[in-house]
Amino acid sequence: MITTLNSSAIVESRSMQAYQQSKTVTRNWNTRSFFSRLLFVALPLSPSASSLSHPEKIPGFAKMSSAAKLDSPSAQRNKEPIWDFLSSNPLASPTGANGIRVLEIAAGAGVHTEHFANRIASTPAGKSSCTWYPSDPSEESRASIQCYIDENKLGEIVKSPLPLTLDKNGIIENETKDALSGLDLDLIICINMIHISPWEATLGLMKLASEKLCNKGYLYCYGPYKVDGNAVESNLRFDASLKSRNPSWGVRNLEDVCAAADDQGLELIRKTEMPANNLSLLFQKSPS
Repeated sequence: MITTLNSSAIVESRSMQAYQQSKTVTRNWNTRSFFSRLLFVALPLSPSASSLSHPEKIPGFAKMSSAAKLDSPSAQRNKEPIWDFLSSNPLASPTGANGIRVLEIAAGAGVHTEHFANRIASTPAGKSSCTWYPSDPSEESRASIQCYIDENKLGEIVKSPLPLTLDKNGIIENETKDALSGLDLDLIICINMIHISPWEATLGLMKLASEKLCNKGYLYCYGPYKVDGNAVESNLRFDASLKSRNPSWGVRNLEDVCAAADDQGLELIRKTEMPANNLSLLFQKSPS
């Protein structure tokens, strides 16, 4: 996942504190409610985009004690609200022996991968209930994801991270196409990618979801959006900041994202406001 670069970290932190105070301690982890994220973003070769090859240079990423391990403060803040959304929504439970299959797109440092996989492992169904496929375009991010997998002994759930770049036609890398060939995914997760990638990556995301999701499978997207071209002041400043870094980036209009999804047979079935002026969007693939 590419973390947010805006200057509203304090606002997000305060929103998260309020969220945490409002949470109940007891949770019912429904084994029929799981989720997934895995994919890469095609970015133009410009100075601002080239920093993705070195994610520790992007605000929001930080080196940790391990040589390969990265951290993302924004992912640390939003991982629990995102898990609560995913685990409380009626996500499909597969009937096959392989359990639910999740593709994580733009997984970034690996904070979400580690948190979600650990939550899944703690459910009654346990490690046999899910296969998680993380991905990111950055080799350094993939090394960090692998570090989280190894440290938490998540190899029974989480596969080694894949290189995955999206253009308007879907996945670019042939080796990743081969790795995912024949898989019917139950869920694709895309957190904080749409606004920090070219629009063509969003078109490719929707095409990929249409092609790889099983009937009634889900695409989950998280991030800031405009509605009818409007947004709160902090997101408008964030939008201007993104465009100053790369003109092809920016906070997208929700209507445009939904139209791109609809073109690929994906219906928005749930929209939920999240802390720090973000939205959780849940799309479902229409039965063929």
